[in-house]
Amino acid sequence: MNKKMSKIKIIQAVAITSFVVLILLQLRLISSVYKIEQLEFLKNEKAEIKLAYEESIINDKLYPGGQAIIDSILVPQYETLLKLYHEDPKLFRRKLKDLGNEILVELKKKADFEIQFHNIIRNLKLDLTEYDYALYLDKLALTFDGKIYYSLFEVNSTDQDGLIDGKFEVVRPQNIVSAITVTVPSNNSSLIAFKLYASKHNQVKNIVMAIAPLLLLSSSSIVVIVFLFFITMRNWVRQKKLNEISADFFNHVTHEFKTPLTTIQVSVKNLKADLEDKKWEGGYRSVDVITRQTQRLDKLINQALEVSAFDPQAAQFQKHLLVKDLNDIILDSQIKWKKEATVVLNFEPHTVDLYVYYDHFMLTTLITNLVENGLKYNVSEHKRVQVNVLYISPKSLMIEIGDNGFGIDKQDRSRIFNKFQRGRQIRSSTGLGLGLYFVYNIVAVHKWKLDLETFQDQGTIFRIIIPISK
Repeated sequence: MNKKMSKIKIIQAVAITSFVVLILLQLRLISSVYKIEQLEFLKNEKAEIKLAYEESIINDKLYPGGQAIIDSILVPQYETLLKLYHEDPKLFRRKLKDLGNEILVELKKKADFEIQFHNIIRNLKLDLTEYDYALYLDKLALTFDGKIYYSLFEVNSTDQDGLIDGKFEVVRPQNIVSAITVTVPSNNSSLIAFKLYASKHNQVKNIVMAIAPLLLLSSSSIVVIVFLFFITMRNWVRQKKLNEISADFFNHVTHEFKTPLTTIQVSVKNLKADLEDKKWEGGYRSVDVITRQTQRLDKLINQALEVSAFDPQAAQFQKHLLVKDLNDIILDSQIKWKKEATVVLNFEPHTVDLYVYYDHFMLTTLITNLVENGLKYNVSEHKRVQVNVLYISPKSLMIEIGDNGFGIDKQDRSRIFNKFQRGRQIRSSTGLGLGLYFVYNIVAVHKWKLDLETFQDQGTIFRIIIPISK
């Protein structure tokens, strides 16, 4: 059994792992396609904007007039900076930082790139209202000998300080239009690196729309896979339970049928011997035994046939006097169990003459099964079943059937209403495990409610809630 369970768990683990891997691959595919679409998005437009922008600053930096701003601050300081470099390196680095900040502030202050960008977009006959931009300074450095550069300012694209003009949210790798680094390998010169970014409004939405067919196909595939996985697992579990139930049923039937057959065989053998010896009294006893065991076999066969014969759709709902029918059913049980147990039927006042719609045969089966279970599997010295009928509201009443048996084990409560299922404590007793199965289905057919309350070594109470019509 443990090996079988281990095999089942391994199969489940492999199936779930395969499913998760497949989902991850689908997500990876979607992510890769999205990134490719990002790079391809506005590819032609970006190329045209790049060409127009670089032509507009062919003899300048950042934007028209940018080089003049940088030179106006930096050129007068070369001699001072060179002196500090040799005499006070610490002060030199501080001076570089101050100059870098001063240049950055001045570039931002005098930036008027919006007009230039709009002119570029307009000249390219693009929709001006759909585009955003960002002009970003990556690095600014100087050199005294044209070889070694000393940084005045340097940031990466996650730092908003480098934004000269435009919207910072546009600063994304996929939105780069132009990336320029300008340097002059001569004494007392500078190096500057900057980028122009451009994007279209609702860019994410546009990209998603572009890959919508793939997203739809991928999502549909995932849904279908999940559905098939669920159906397969559900059918597999059902089949497993069905196989277990079938095996359990076969074992029960084999055991139940074998006992009376063995008894009949022995009785026939004894009867034959008694007849040969003309022992009529012993022969009569053997005949009685054969009769009882034949009746038992007949009952077992009928129980087995009831499984296929039980048809909820065949229920015949008619108006009946519930209390009268209950009284007749309980009376039959009292006669049957008169010598072995006590069966008590209590009625609350004013519960007489109540008309209820139900199938009479099914109600008889329902009550009889609950009473029989309460007595048949009861090991108490004084077996007792009490049936109470009482109002719980003006429109409904409740039938309580309680016994003083050993109760129902906690582990059995969730499955005792299944076909061929029996509690662990009564498996040594005769029966096919159909009684509570019929009870549950009869209650369901009538759309009544069934409640179970059980106490260890004290008994079980079944409650059936029934709507009434006067």
